[in-house]
Amino acid sequence: MKLIPQDGLFDETSRHARFLELLINKNTDVSSLTVALKSLLDYANTIDGLYIQLAFGASLWDRLNPSWRPQELIPFTDLVAGDLSMLGSQGDLLIWLHSADGELIPEALITVYQTMESLVDIQLDIEGIKNKQSRDLIGFVDGTANPKDDQRLAAALIPEGELGAGGSYVISQRWQHDLKSFNQLAISKQEKIVGRTKEDDVELEGDAMPENSHVSRTDAEVKGVAMKIFRRSYPYMASQLSLDETPDHGLYFFAFACEMQRFTVQLDRMMGLVPDGITDALMQYSKAKNSSYWFMPNKADLNSVLQQK
Repeated sequence: MKLIPQDGLFDETSRHARFLELLINKNTDVSSLTVALKSLLDYANTIDGLYIQLAFGASLWDRLNPSWRPQELIPFTDLVAGDLSMLGSQGDLLIWLHSADGELIPEALITVYQTMESLVDIQLDIEGIKNKQSRDLIGFVDGTANPKDDQRLAAALIPEGELGAGGSYVISQRWQHDLKSFNQLAISKQEKIVGRTKEDDVELEGDAMPENSHVSRTDAEVKGVAMKIFRRSYPYMASQLSLDETPDHGLYFFAFACEMQRFTVQLDRMMGLVPDGITDALMQYSKAKNSSYWFMPNKADLNSVLQQK
């Protein structure tokens, strides 16, 4: 049987998104939860162009499907090195709404709220909107090195023969940018921090590429294998009640991998938790405030879990 990922994983035309990271209430029973989640998928199937995708933290997956768990799935725990940190905020359930048509998101979001209100608490609720060039709020193109075509499948999907095959390991992180400080830097300084030119999106080469640039720290190989991941990140801007507030603007980093090592190698290199001790210069201007690991099962495994209860 061909293993098919959940609808929408590779549809990169979706420039409008909403991410809900949820904690399951203690009194929520599995049957009520699976009925609610199935109803959300049924709803999405009636709306052309709308995707609702589900991913699960290790604890909730064990409750829903105690017979097996993807071998490498773990909760995210804090990473700390000196004055740098990536703070864990492991959730139970991730609901990802997305579409090329922004008008579809509000009604879908209300449907999710009303369906899930008695079952969960909201830990994080973020709206993401991409511009046509997929530029982050710092002005640089995000995800330039994303794998293309069939290479996306190899990077993003757990291989056949492994538990969870056709599904994906997923990471989500809310990166809060200090845009005021970053934008005060000369463009040439910004480019050395990122590792690419700002206007033309060309990777720096040779001596022009600093060892502590973001590109240098995240472009990694292990035993000759490139640690490629498939990114579906979105910029976000939180509401402000006053211009005197420090703005909460940044990037919701959201990515898929065939193995957890693809994430951990990159994060360790950014944090300097490797022999060279070099840290990612971009982390002086962007802080990871929320971090979770998830499993997004393939379509058949998801349907099996939701219908067996």
